[in-house]
Amino acid sequence: MAERLHVSGVLAVVAAGLVCGNVGPRGMSPTTRIVLFNFWEYAAFLANSLVFLLIGLEVSIPALVAAWPSVLAAIAAVLVSRAAVVYGLGWLAGRLFEPVPLRLQHVLVWGGLRGAISLALALSLPVELGPDRELIRVMAFGVVLFTLLVQGTTVRPLVARLGLIAHEPRRAAYEATHARLAALRAAERHLETMQRRGSLSTPAREILGTELRERIAALGAQERELVATHPMLEAESLASARRELLRAERSALVELSRDGIVSDAVVEELAAEVDAELRELDERPDGNLGSGPTH
Repeated sequence: MAERLHVSGVLAVVAAGLVCGNVGPRGMSPTTRIVLFNFWEYAAFLANSLVFLLIGLEVSIPALVAAWPSVLAAIAAVLVSRAAVVYGLGWLAGRLFEPVPLRLQHVLVWGGLRGAISLALALSLPVELGPDRELIRVMAFGVVLFTLLVQGTTVRPLVARLGLIAHEPRRAAYEATHARLAALRAAERHLETMQRRGSLSTPAREILGTELRERIAALGAQERELVATHPMLEAESLASARRELLRAERSALVELSRDGIVSDAVVEELAAEVDAELRELDERPDGNLGSGPTH
């Protein structure tokens, strides 16, 4: 239907996927949701493999080598345009909303990988374009190769160099324990929901609830032990929580301004204070705030 209306069929399918992925799972049981997501994850893997196989069958290596000036121009154009968009929107977001740290903007610029959608668009070009169709397909394939072989293999070292990830085993153990605790607490809440709906008997609820509480207590003790032996983990956790609270304050200010409850001048002043605290958190290695403004 989208192609009949002379708009992008690929983007129409993406929009349909966004709607189905965000609206469809509502009301599903956790088991159904997991099965559905696993199915679509495997289907996406097959679709990506098929697209790369098709482009590999269509594009010849001699044509790719012969068109190297055009391929380099396409790579340069992609990198420059992405940098302009990311840094430009990052500056605009810093003026209007919550500022995006410059380190994250660097990762967004270099992490702009191209893949199946770019190749699918190149394959869908009409034959009427003639030689230009083949050139565009070769350029698209060259850009995808560059992003996969160069950008894709250097993103992780870049992120590590910028200090955005830590490879320490204790940090990984802490995150795994924290994630298991969050999952068990979610399971405990769902257990109460099942009982309220009448889909679970009281004896079964008591047995399962006891098992979950025991596992939560054990993991809680393990998490406290990790924090006690490695105080930096607690500092990082507190810094992350502080950032989340400051973002919540920022969001509340935006809502007050949007509803007309507080004047824009007051909201702008208070938002500037929150942004200053966020920048201070990003700049301090321990993630603690100094004697800044309070709210």
